[in-house]
Amino acid sequence: MTLTRTNTDRRSARTVMVRPAVVASAAVLLVACSGAEATNGGLESDTVVVADYGGTTREARQEAFLTPFADEFGVRTVSADAAPSKLSLFVENERAEWDLIDLDNWDLYRFAEQGLLEPLSDDVAASDMVPEEFQEYASGGYNASTGIGYRTDSGDEPRGWADFFDTDRFPGQRALPSFAYFQAEAALLADGVACEDLYPLDFDRAFDKLDEIRDDVLFYDSFGQAMQYLAQDSVAMTITPNGRISALRDQGSPVAFQWEGGLYSWTTPAVPKFAQHEDAAMALIDQMADPEAQAAFAEMTRYGPMNSEALEHLDDDVVQDLPNSHLDVSCEIDGAGLGADMDEYNQRYLEWAAGE
Repeated sequence: MTLTRTNTDRRSARTVMVRPAVVASAAVLLVACSGAEATNGGLESDTVVVADYGGTTREARQEAFLTPFADEFGVRTVSADAAPSKLSLFVENERAEWDLIDLDNWDLYRFAEQGLLEPLSDDVAASDMVPEEFQEYASGGYNASTGIGYRTDSGDEPRGWADFFDTDRFPGQRALPSFAYFQAEAALLADGVACEDLYPLDFDRAFDKLDEIRDDVLFYDSFGQAMQYLAQDSVAMTITPNGRISALRDQGSPVAFQWEGGLYSWTTPAVPKFAQHEDAAMALIDQMADPEAQAAFAEMTRYGPMNSEALEHLDDDVVQDLPNSHLDVSCEIDGAGLGADMDEYNQRYLEWAAGE
């Protein structure tokens, strides 16, 4: 992937490149390209379909991004459940069901390499915290730290991943996802591997380390379920994104998040190939990169902005609750490295979780 946009300044007035949606009829496509009158704030499309993973981020996205976008452009916004495996089918069928999909940085790398994503138009403002090698396909979105969520009434504070795996000094069950989500990285860091040496992942070493706590593991199928386990004192610790712990803490539960060694990653809206409302998708991503909109999302979720200007619109206590303020003690995930390992990761972790 190559960097195509380097300007991170917002424009004083939004100008959106009008691209026609992919249509079956060449005649209709010709009319769209030849200057058919645009409606909806300069857009041809009257709808945009956004695929995500539900939960608290969907609710916050609706309030911070989708509703203001609909009000400004008169475009109907529709939320759908994301299934990234469908992206290849969209290319085969030359028709996508969604116009945007939330992708983690490692999936963005994989799917862009496979030619399943549309590069962003030059009219979409860049986000300065998106690494240059990804900016051709990514802007806006949010960052998260995946680390140790723990009960503060269970004894000493765990100081890092080694403590997560030490059930003698820190007794109690550990909640792990039933799906592959940074368990191998946590195990390798606990076993002494440096952050910069994580990839390619040494799966044999990682699963040997995970075997040490296998009898103390309670699996969860969603982050919401993990928070239930923690709130009910069914587990002493869990692997979880930081925003989930912030929400549970604010509800009064005796929980905290350990930033030391947190696995920093980011998620971005991306446009599938053959999106039917590509012009609206590009305009929405542009709005999702706006610093004030990013600040609103961060305040609601405690996931960090990818436009650092957003931090200027937040109170200090909120900023300190974001991954942006803890980068010095975090381990940044190599999206390309993890993306290359992901197929084997998924298979081996599912086998390990099933006891095979």
